[in-house]
Amino acid sequence: MALYKLAKVGVIRSDGAFIPKDNSNRDYIEFLRWVIEGNTPDPADPDPVPATDLENATLTLQRDPVFRALVKVLAAHFGLTVAQLVAEIKAQV
Repeated sequence: MALYKLAKVGVIRSDGAFIPKDNSNRDYIEFLRWVIEGNTPDPADPDPVPATDLENATLTLQRDPVFRALVKVLAAHFGLTVAQLVAEIKAQV
């Protein structure tokens, strides 16, 4: 295990401290110096991958307000709940 681990918007030090990518931050400068000395940080954790299409659709509904609104309008138009509409779409794919 390395002294540092990459993160999306910074690095995490082995003591759990988050260090943002900021060239004026002395901890970030220390991290850069550590890398220049030939050290390699641990890679960032991968984004979680949805296990199923339904989980993927659920994540999209949570993250995308336009998609969420579209699904609500379509569900109302067809007299279904959002869950019923998502299940029906999944059954058609």
